[in-house]
Amino acid sequence: MSENLSNLEGYPVIFVDWVDSCENKENSDLTVYDLPEPQRIFQVGFLVQDTEDYIVVGGAIKPALETFDYCIAIPRVSINSIRTLCMEGKAKEDL
Repeated sequence: MSENLSNLEGYPVIFVDWVDSCENKENSDLTVYDLPEPQRIFQVGFLVQDTEDYIVVGGAIKPALETFDYCIAIPRVSINSIRTLCMEGKAKEDL
């Protein structure tokens, strides 16, 4: 197992408030009343990559396989705020 994935503290859990583009399912012959608007998104997951231009949030980590699932790259220009979530208390297995 890699050093990074064996230590999950290297991947903080975050809450991201961001704006995504949007298009209508039916996307032809639209009137002005049918035009799409950007969508506000609340994304929660592991911060697996943090660059100057974007972040990558993963929904799951598989430490035994050293892989991530359900990842999304979010451009920084689309981000309203990022909050690190604090884990309090003990996990069920620690009880």
